[in-house]
Amino acid sequence: MKKWLFGLMAVVLLAACSQEEETAIEMPEMVEVEISVPDDAVPGEETVLQAEVTQGGEVVEDANEVLFEIWNDAEGTESERVEASHTENGVYEVAYTFEESIYTVQAHTTARDMHVMPKTQFHVGEPTDEQIAAAEENAENQESSHMDGHGDGSDDEHAEDEAGHDEEEDHDGH
Repeated sequence: MKKWLFGLMAVVLLAACSQEEETAIEMPEMVEVEISVPDDAVPGEETVLQAEVTQGGEVVEDANEVLFEIWNDAEGTESERVEASHTENGVYEVAYTFEESIYTVQAHTTARDMHVMPKTQFHVGEPTDEQIAAAEENAENQESSHMDGHGDGSDDEHAEDEAGHDEEEDHDGH
């Protein structure tokens, strides 16, 4: 009986110690990325896009990757990817020449074992009404190509049936 009681007390003590260790582990703060695009981008001229990377209010100088994915929303859903360079104070940037249109930029950022992907939309010049209408439609159908070839695809937002048809209904219920 004493052996059984001693064994039970040992198990209870070990369980209590492991619970204390688990609660002592703190989760790191999230990596945050703020995308900056100029308000006065001129069509046909080089424009600088910036991503400021921070964690817990401190700048991140050692990001593994900052990659800008750029969509011309009026032209379609295809994107272009451009790797950014670190400048200083947690700022990563890329120079890109835009046409007159509406664009979406997503900053794929991998730093300190985290991956974040903020997105912003902006215009260059004065887009036409046709470009604005096309941009609204195309922006809803954008899919990032950054992770192509990675993973098993099980986390895709839209599943297809065996015939290749999109199983998710659109907003009109079709």
